[in-house]
Amino acid sequence: MDKDKIRKHLDDAIEKQVPDVWDEVENRIHKAEESGYREKIVNPNNVSPLKKKKILYKRLSLAAAACLICIMTLTFTPVLAAIQEVYDKIFTSERIDDAGVRKALHAGLGQSLDQTYYDKEYDITVHFKSVLTDAKETKLLLTYQSDSTNLENYYIDLFEGVSSIQLITEDGQRQTLDNVGWGSDYYNSEENIKAEALSFESIKEYEGQEIRLEIEDLTIWDEGKGSVQTTWPLEFTLDESATSDRETVEVNKEFTFKNETYTIKHVEYSGLETRVVVTGSDIKPYIGPDGNKYHKRSKLERLFYNARKNDKELGYIVDEGKSGVFLESAGERVVPVFSKGEVESSLNEYIMFFAPVKDREDTILEVGDDSRIPLTE
Repeated sequence: MDKDKIRKHLDDAIEKQVPDVWDEVENRIHKAEESGYREKIVNPNNVSPLKKKKILYKRLSLAAAACLICIMTLTFTPVLAAIQEVYDKIFTSERIDDAGVRKALHAGLGQSLDQTYYDKEYDITVHFKSVLTDAKETKLLLTYQSDSTNLENYYIDLFEGVSSIQLITEDGQRQTLDNVGWGSDYYNSEENIKAEALSFESIKEYEGQEIRLEIEDLTIWDEGKGSVQTTWPLEFTLDESATSDRETVEVNKEFTFKNETYTIKHVEYSGLETRVVVTGSDIKPYIGPDGNKYHKRSKLERLFYNARKNDKELGYIVDEGKSGVFLESAGERVVPVFSKGEVESSLNEYIMFFAPVKDREDTILEVGDDSRIPLTE
């Protein structure tokens, strides 16, 4: 089989995830092993078992494809690149409604994990793809698929579901990591596979350390909230490639909108997002009948969400026909990240989330149709 045919064969297999195609790939590997190629096959699973617990992992089709390439092409790295490109498509596509994730991946950020865990009880195959983190948040990208369990209503809901993510450090310390917004997910009904971009608090401080993450319990949303009690473990050493820096620029500029005065305090830039932190004359807590303070939407926040549209296929996207709040950087529009709408902040501040910008020295906040404020010191 020549190189072009191999590329097409593997692209089709990954894109469609057809089981018999992967069976053929694995059969070819077994034949190659019997023919003396055994020493050339590389096991891509770099998970080491924990000292006290055994983790059940199995190599799946992506590993088989990589091994086949090692056997048949050895130095033909473009095919490897083609496999990764096809596998990455779901997380760089509009199916994931977090423009920050999409831009970060396009920029080459993140640590590749390429680990697979098999949940035998529920017949769910989990593939941990990559992890990205900075000083404020972490993104964990994964897919899970089943031949027998319908995953349509299954979610790793860290926001308001029963799901949680635990961090276990080298010294055995355990903590629950808080969510950052809702995260993003996509379900393919034909293949019964779900892709999730989980969003939770930063793990950057553990760079260089071996850590273990455990996804605990799945949330079922189907005319109510249900749960699946399970644990999906992931163990790895957090590499520098997973981390990115966050730059804070003090702005302290005022603008008005609908007779309210707002002050842009500062902007936070990272490879995952852009945060614009503001205060304002109507950004203040609401005191309820119980005496507690609650968040109250300001006119600026209402404008921010005015441009949000809930698309059945693509999740939260920008409604191009409505005004809103956007960034412009290097002449290009930068869209909001609506999935972070519930990130906690001070009751006297409002944080707007956008995708990463192209030029931090040339970024403008667009408020409605009239106001344009340069985000410079």
